[in-house]
Amino acid sequence: MRATILTLSCVLGIALSGAAWANSVYSVGGLGEPVLEEQARIRALGGSGVAEHGPREVSLVNPASLAEVEHLILEGTILPEMRRVSTLSFPTETAQETIFPSLRAAIALPGRIALGGAYVAALNAAFRVQGAASAGAPSAIQVDGSGGMNYVRVSLARSVNRQLRLGVDYDFIVGHYLEHWTRTYADSGIQQGRDTLDTNWEKKGRVRLGAQWVRGDFALGGVYELSRELTLESTRRAYGVNIKDPPRTLTLPSGFTVGFSAPVVGRLRAVAQYRRFGWDRSSLQSDLVDFRAEQRFSVGLERKRSTEEGHHFSGRIPLRLGGYYLEWPDLLPVAGATDVRGGVGKIDEWGVTLGTGLMSQDRGGSIDFSLEAGSRGNRDTLGASEKFLRFAVSLLVSDETWKGSFHR
Repeated sequence: MRATILTLSCVLGIALSGAAWANSVYSVGGLGEPVLEEQARIRALGGSGVAEHGPREVSLVNPASLAEVEHLILEGTILPEMRRVSTLSFPTETAQETIFPSLRAAIALPGRIALGGAYVAALNAAFRVQGAASAGAPSAIQVDGSGGMNYVRVSLARSVNRQLRLGVDYDFIVGHYLEHWTRTYADSGIQQGRDTLDTNWEKKGRVRLGAQWVRGDFALGGVYELSRELTLESTRRAYGVNIKDPPRTLTLPSGFTVGFSAPVVGRLRAVAQYRRFGWDRSSLQSDLVDFRAEQRFSVGLERKRSTEEGHHFSGRIPLRLGGYYLEWPDLLPVAGATDVRGGVGKIDEWGVTLGTGLMSQDRGGSIDFSLEAGSRGNRDTLGASEKFLRFAVSLLVSDETWKGSFHR
């Protein structure tokens, strides 16, 4: 990951005091930006999806949510984002980026079993930083990073009875990281420097186990994720010279998610979720980043769409409001320090969310929207802070002809 391949510690100073585009400035030197894989409907509820259930109300966090799928469904999400980065030493910068956090398909099979497949983003590692280098002859450095960690996910779920649903995910870990360095000297007589750092990890898999207990409009959900060790291999290339670094180990920690969905009054319901991954110092040895547990606290309220005839348009669309607090696992060197031995600072993120959606006339598909606004980081501690605005759009379609005695 990034901590493995950024072997020149000056990058951290450039990233937190110079101009940055695309992915979060805090991704440089750390693991990359944590990505919430959920679709717009659940993002609008602060990301609280572990207790979601229904024929189309599936969650990417909990495989057990697939248990009630009755047809073939396809769903994809697009997530444009705009950031505003404020630093101690440079003018405020803005950045824009668009990612696809998830694509998913699910189908009902015989024996009350549902099968799902998905491609989800786990860590977004794309970024660009620019800044001046203070070591040696005066020069400017630009670093372009691309890639990240993603999962190809296969899911199985089954309703044990009217109240209990069980599910399992197998995440096949894919992706890689590629970084290009360019150093341009003020003295035109000095040749421009170029380097490439390429990091790959073992393409292994890990298991996630999920369950839901549903009674009426009340639901509880829980997920447990197993840990996995990955061998990292990094290669540096410059002017025809290839240097292969000794293999290192990245430990993806175990984690869990718990939450509920409960009726409040009328069409109003409340949701809440807690998610935790046990990152710590042993996850990856590095001079550029230390680790703490990643935690996400999410809450939301939804006024569900009315199913009665005669309601005004505003009554036939859902309204969703939520919020979350996220503690990144990355602990980065404080402003002025070149590595973690000079002290580390934490990255805390918070956001408020809202959204709505439209259902097709045949109720076989829907389009959902969410808007997130928030902030992360501390400029005084780490040298930079960010404010962001995200707009998510998710499209779900289903094949109503896939029904009958074959799959139920």
